Amino acid sequence: MENVISQRELENKELAKNAAEEAIVLLQNKNKTLPLKNKTVALYGSGAFATVKGGTGSGDVNQRNVVSILVGLENHGFTVTSKSWLARLERYYQKEKNLYAEKLKDDPMALLAPAFNFKDPEISEFEDATTGIYVVSRNAGENYDRRNHKGDFKLTDNELANITQMSEYYTNSIVLLNTGGVMDTSFVDQCPMLDSIVLVSQLGMTSGDAIAEILDGTKTPSGKLSDTWANSYSDYPTSENFGMSNPEYIEGIYVGYRYFDSFNIKPRYEFGYGLSYAKFFIKMQKVNVNEQRIRLQVNVENIDDNFSGQETVQVYVSKPQTDLPTAYQELVDFNKTTVLRPKAQQTLEFEIPMTNLSIFDTELGAYVLVPGTYYVRVGNSSRHTQVVARFKLDKKVILKKVEDVLKPRVDPTTLIKNQVELKDDSSSQFFILKAANFPETKFVEYQEPSDVTTFISERENLPGKGLDQVIEHVRNAAGKTLMDVADGDVELAEFIASLSEKQLVDLVEGQLSSTKNSMVGISSDLVPGAAGQTGTLNSRKVPAVVMADGPAGVRVDPIFERNGQTVTHYATAWPVGTALAQTWNKELIEKVGFAIGTEMKEFGIDLWLAPGMNIHRDPLGGRNFEYFSEDPYLSGTMAAFETKGVQAHPKIGVTVKHFFGNNQESFRNYGNSVIGEQALREIYLRNFEIAIKEGKPVAIMSSYNRVNGTFSGANFELLTNVLRDEWNYQGMVMTDWFSSADPKESMHAGNDLIMPGNSKSKLLSAVSDFGPEFDEYGNIKIQKDYDLLKKKFVETEMWNDFTVDADGSVVVRVRVDKDSRLNDRVKNWVYNGDAQIIDDEHILLTGKWKDNNDLYLGDLQKCAINVLRMILKLKF
Repeated sequence: MENVISQRELENKELAKNAAEEAIVLLQNKNKTLPLKNKTVALYGSGAFATVKGGTGSGDVNQRNVVSILVGLENHGFTVTSKSWLARLERYYQKEKNLYAEKLKDDPMALLAPAFNFKDPEISEFEDATTGIYVVSRNAGENYDRRNHKGDFKLTDNELANITQMSEYYTNSIVLLNTGGVMDTSFVDQCPMLDSIVLVSQLGMTSGDAIAEILDGTKTPSGKLSDTWANSYSDYPTSENFGMSNPEYIEGIYVGYRYFDSFNIKPRYEFGYGLSYAKFFIKMQKVNVNEQRIRLQVNVENIDDNFSGQETVQVYVSKPQTDLPTAYQELVDFNKTTVLRPKAQQTLEFEIPMTNLSIFDTELGAYVLVPGTYYVRVGNSSRHTQVVARFKLDKKVILKKVEDVLKPRVDPTTLIKNQVELKDDSSSQFFILKAANFPETKFVEYQEPSDVTTFISERENLPGKGLDQVIEHVRNAAGKTLMDVADGDVELAEFIASLSEKQLVDLVEGQLSSTKNSMVGISSDLVPGAAGQTGTLNSRKVPAVVMADGPAGVRVDPIFERNGQTVTHYATAWPVGTALAQTWNKELIEKVGFAIGTEMKEFGIDLWLAPGMNIHRDPLGGRNFEYFSEDPYLSGTMAAFETKGVQAHPKIGVTVKHFFGNNQESFRNYGNSVIGEQALREIYLRNFEIAIKEGKPVAIMSSYNRVNGTFSGANFELLTNVLRDEWNYQGMVMTDWFSSADPKESMHAGNDLIMPGNSKSKLLSAVSDFGPEFDEYGNIKIQKDYDLLKKKFVETEMWNDFTVDADGSVVVRVRVDKDSRLNDRVKNWVYNGDAQIIDDEHILLTGKWKDNNDLYLGDLQKCAINVLRMILKLKF
């Protein structure tokens, strides 16, 4: 097959560039240095040629190429005078990168290794040009958090010296920050001659072209920060409680700007901040507030004479300050204008449900609206707003009563009182709301963790211990297929009741690849490079669902052989999640989602393992680049619109992840996040709630970590009580790859699918008397797993339910040749009467079954039903 760039690639590349341009944030622009009028520049920093498109791990993408900043500038008519300097540096860079790769070549965990980190040398001599540009590059990825060190969060001494000297040498000086997350910007104070700073983030495959069009003024920057950039790392309240095995979320709800605004800490660049070449005037037109919603009409005019551009209008609400912890203000809505020419204007409309202003009252166990005066603020960053309306609620309103689920044994929260008082503003419109006009309190009906329902047609002797089991007798559907279910001839409960334990386990466990299985990605035989697939039941016409990473694009092998033909399908590497959030453009993110869906259809991918949407609790989070924001509303909204875009295509879906409290990479597989109930409800669940209710994702991925002592993948309160009972979620839940959660507990908790499927024997042993497994020669089967605690592979003999015992009634035949690992045990077995020698290579072992059939068939059935519902949605 000829390697031709497809029309799909060309269209998606253009969309990726548009998204990248809207993601770029102009942080500083002294002397109106940008846009550049003179296109002769001197370019420095390894990021100029080795521009980081996105992070490592499952967030990586196999694209056709990446346009570096150097290439992008030259593509757009720039003359780069420092090319010979960059060429010398690139040779040295490549040598160091090759040495790093050589060290990892035999490491089975290479995909989860720390990102290659190159330290720029000091520049000894600058090349002539009017403008000097220095690129600061940083990379991060899965399995490792960033560090508050030079060369990571901070500049190296060489970088600081280079930027200082560059800013003093050139008439115009620009720093481009090619980083997926927040970094230390104290160099702003140390480099008073520096003109412009541009957060270019990690923009995917079109990075250089997008950056060039911002620098030369072809496009006006319109990106806004989705995080707070502090003056110092120590300003973040998490700085003393991050990266440990049991982090205590002492800051409670005061995450990001909520903390900085509420405790009067001035940031370097506030949440929602971003400059433009154009100037905008934001004017309130209409406002109306009642017991159902806040409705606003806001006019935006481009008052600049020369530049077109886009502005983002952000709406915040300050709630009454009572005994309940509240932030000074919270983002409740946002909208972005189209490109406005000079003197053009646009009216943006906002409608905010009053229920979105609730606070979680831990004493009542309820979502409430507190009495007092609320202030509605409108502006273009969190610290640049004005009050446009006030309303007063006469009494407390209890909106929704919930149970104390997910509650920590001891609440770690120490930040509980806002330190900045609200000031009255009598100039804005005022409304009065009456508690009596609100609907009655909603009460949630919860499933009990002690209950289980089992469907049977003709079966007795059911497994399980200790729960209250309800038996539902259904019609016999033996011999029926999933097609019969799709056609409406058979109920799903009837079909499920006709399946054996092994068939049920094959549905609730993924299908391991016959060749390659990795902690990251490679676990699919149907689509090379895909992350995994569900099990099949060929006799019952149950097909596999194929899944692929990751948040910056669909990760599959770009070139492979199929049926004697070479298949070429390069994916689009989109801007990383944080960069997409910096666009603040819902419609654009929906278009990106739709384009991703187009690629999924082409590649044969049914389920995309994205979007990633955990909260940026701390700027050193190693996977922050994959996620959107420190703010749950912005995060949840972006995830919802990306989900809508993907799922606008029939028969494909997304998997929002990682549910939940997965806010660091250190100790992620077994660490315990200790989080207070209010912070859980208002921050770490809120983003998922928005994405799930508004986007309706086909699937959710539970996280590796524990929250308040329980693994997310085995947390009944999380996966059943909150997700299904409170939020009415109807989709499917899967584990992250090689979860540490107990598979039996996961089944009962409501984690429907265990990926990639390496614990089938544990489930079969728990639901039946499951005998030893043997290889093709009759030797006891050895399962090889990677132990995340010991960080090495371990081997397990697959005896399953069988235990050696001379008084038992179960006999198994085992091969024991001269190389067998059992040889040392045979002598004792024979001596104790446990074994009988048959011939030179075989023995008969006597034993009995363990008394461990404590997994209910109903739990397997419940999970299998949700898996089959997903398969019916995607494949029929």
